[in-house]
Amino acid sequence: MADETQSSIRITNLQVYEKLMELNSVQIEMLVDLRHMKALPEKVALIERELARLKVIAGLSYAVFTAVLTGVTAALIRLL
Repeated sequence: MADETQSSIRITNLQVYEKLMELNSVQIEMLVDLRHMKALPEKVALIERELARLKVIAGLSYAVFTAVLTGVTAALIRLL
């Protein structure tokens, strides 16, 4: 019975130290990722503003293109 209660697995101090070092490096990586995520809301807001600006520019370009095309068509009809 005494043999059944004792585990045959041995964990050395070196193994514990290696695992702690691995966890430490993972924590450092997570901290770096979290620091980059702090700027995420303002970056998203900047992207949304830029997309809104591009939407306005695209609308204006389409309006100008339509006006020019209408003008050219009207001029060609007058010539004929």
